[in-house]
Amino acid sequence: MTAVVAALAVAVLLLAVLVAGLLRSHAEILKALHELGAGLELDRAEGPVDVTIEGVRTPRRAAGAQTAEAVTGETLDGEAVALSLTAGTDTLLAFLSSGCSTCGAFWEAFAERELDVPGGARLVVVTKGLDEESASALAARAPRHVQLVASSSAWEGFAVPGSPYFVYVDGTGRVIGEGSAATWSAVVSLMGQAHADDAHRRGRLSRQGRDDAALSAAGIRPGDPSLS
Repeated sequence: MTAVVAALAVAVLLLAVLVAGLLRSHAEILKALHELGAGLELDRAEGPVDVTIEGVRTPRRAAGAQTAEAVTGETLDGEAVALSLTAGTDTLLAFLSSGCSTCGAFWEAFAERELDVPGGARLVVVTKGLDEESASALAARAPRHVQLVASSSAWEGFAVPGSPYFVYVDGTGRVIGEGSAATWSAVVSLMGQAHADDAHRRGRLSRQGRDDAALSAAGIRPGDPSLS
């Protein structure tokens, strides 16, 4: 009898160790997926994978590392459209999908006419082409006062990993911020910070340019001993 009890105790102990190991492994996998951007509803052949976004996804490239001339595609009516990104107006591209459950919060937020967009940028919703989307579902969700462009090429050009995803482009076509979040307020915070950082960087470069010009006017060139 004592041997049986001892064997059971050992078996329970081994099971406890096994369960603890599985739980730890599961936690490490979830953490790794989150770090890789698994907080997105990544599109796959069988449809979007619905996962929860926690916070914001950090940009995958340095601000200004990519430039874009325009977003070309079509409207929900099938009319061709070419949206310039270098006309001097900042643009916030919202990559959404009709089949993305997390996108629902953004469709609702965009219905507000007094929407606060970081940097006063124009808001443009970009979906995949109408051959990959439901035009009727998009028409039911998209507010009439927000421009929508159906463009699979834009998704490819900006290497969008899934929906929802946001890319902030300044008036010269430079990408100065990108990422994803579960709420509009989180996107405003993310893109607002990107806009502020870019303004700070441009201000620093402007001051440096003025200093260089002043030194040049005084006859002081790079490498001058007085600069040591």
